[in-house]
Amino acid sequence: MPRKGGRGFSIKSKWTKTKWLLSDRKLRRFVPETKQFTRISLKQMTGKYKMVYFKPTGGTGGGGIARIIRSLGRTFHVKKDLRSAKLTSRRALYRKLKSIASGRSYLLQKGIKLSTCRGRPFDLRMTMQRSKKRKWVSTVMFVKLGKPGKVVTNYHQGGKLALVEPTLRRTGYNKSQVASYTKQLKKLGMETAHCFDKRSKKFNELGLDVALDHHGKLWILEVNTRPSFSALKSLSDKSLYRTIVRYGRNYGRTR
Repeated sequence: MPRKGGRGFSIKSKWTKTKWLLSDRKLRRFVPETKQFTRISLKQMTGKYKMVYFKPTGGTGGGGIARIIRSLGRTFHVKKDLRSAKLTSRRALYRKLKSIASGRSYLLQKGIKLSTCRGRPFDLRMTMQRSKKRKWVSTVMFVKLGKPGKVVTNYHQGGKLALVEPTLRRTGYNKSQVASYTKQLKKLGMETAHCFDKRSKKFNELGLDVALDHHGKLWILEVNTRPSFSALKSLSDKSLYRTIVRYGRNYGRTR
C-alpha cells in the first residue's frame, strides 16, 4: 500500500512498481525482465541471462544489491559491495543469496551492461515533479557515475553525480544523439508519470533510474517515489538543485 507523507504518496515495493510498468504497453519494452526471488526463478533467470541483479524489494540507496555473473558450466560469481564469492552450483548460489537476503524479500532482474565514461559505469536519473497546477514536469536529469569496483552507481555507495550532456559526449555520442536521448528520457518520464497516475493522483515526484546499455538502448531499472535531492548539492552547477527544490515547494518539500 502507498505510504502518505509530506511529499505525497510513496511506494517502497520495487515489485509493485515494476508490475505497474510491465502492465503499461508503452513502457514494458523498457523494463528488464524481473521476477520475485525463489529457487525456481533463480534457476530460470540464471539459465537465461549471464548477468542477473539481486535486489531487495524494499531497499533504497543501492544498499543490499548483489550482482550474479554466470561463467562456464555452473559457476557463478556473486559480488556485493566490494566482496566477491565463487559458487560452483545453483544450490550453493541459492544458499548464498538466502544468506544475503536474511529473511527479506528480494527480486531478480536481468542484468544490463551499462555504458561507461572513462572507465566508470553510469546510469541516468530523470526526475518528474508536480507543478503548482498539479501537472507533471520533467525538471532535472543527471548522471550517476559508479565508483570503480562497485556493483551500483548510487551516490551513497561511493558514486559521483555529473551532467548528462558532457558525460554522453565523453562517452562518444555526438550532439544530435545527446539531444535525442534527452528527448527520450523526458518522454519516458512523462509516460511513467501517467502510468503511476492511474494508481494514485497523489504522487508528487518520481525519480527514474535509467540505464543506457552498450547497444544504445534505454532501460528503466526502477522508479523512486521519494528520490533524494541532497546529492545534487555535490555538483558545481547548483542550478539543478535549485530547480528541484523550487518545484518541491509546490507540494511541501523543502530539501
